[in-house]
Amino acid sequence: MRAMRGYTAQTHKQGADYSMANEGDPRPHHNRLHCYDDLEGSLQHAWSILTRGAVDAKSNFHIATLATVTQDGRPRARSVVLRACNSAERWLGFNTDRRSDKFTECSESPHAVMHFYAPKAKIQLRVRVRLEVLDGPALDTNWANTRPFSRVCYQVTQAPGSPIDAPLDVAFDAEASNDGADHFASVRAHVTEIEWLYLHARGHRRALYRFGPDGDEATWLVP
Repeated sequence: MRAMRGYTAQTHKQGADYSMANEGDPRPHHNRLHCYDDLEGSLQHAWSILTRGAVDAKSNFHIATLATVTQDGRPRARSVVLRACNSAERWLGFNTDRRSDKFTECSESPHAVMHFYAPKAKIQLRVRVRLEVLDGPALDTNWANTRPFSRVCYQVTQAPGSPIDAPLDVAFDAEASNDGADHFASVRAHVTEIEWLYLHARGHRRALYRFGPDGDEATWLVP
């Protein structure tokens, strides 16, 4: 791997307009991404579409598959909604119920992977992360930013995954759950590695980007 220039807000801006228009659009086989053979440009594009995914519910990058490890060392995967992306500080954010298995795994085994795929754009991102469960002002801010209809999910009296006899055997209690705030949790996923894959008829492109305290590295990979 070779050393890579630091990612900045300016380099993010350079690719943002293109990704907003083209992240999910079908394109002819001859029309390749502008960053097709550009190692650093592919990283810029990755951050651009993740940034869009955090705010655009129609983006393929709004939903990620989060893979964690259970207490007995087994893998577990589920979908999460991408709620935040900070490209300058390199972290992603999502919310969950603190009574869920997901919350337990995020707390006890913080190394995880987030997987994204856009079938029309033919872009896959595998993002290695270190999970941080938020508390204090950061948690309060994220709760304040939730919408009323989202808060209802956290007002359910039973924990996620609890057995019930029928689909409607779900009880809600806003008062007992402090409007849902008592069950709400927010997770910050610090990005340590991004693996980029772009599928194209003229040849696929795959790259790996690693971020660490001693510097950043990037390399092309065999697709």
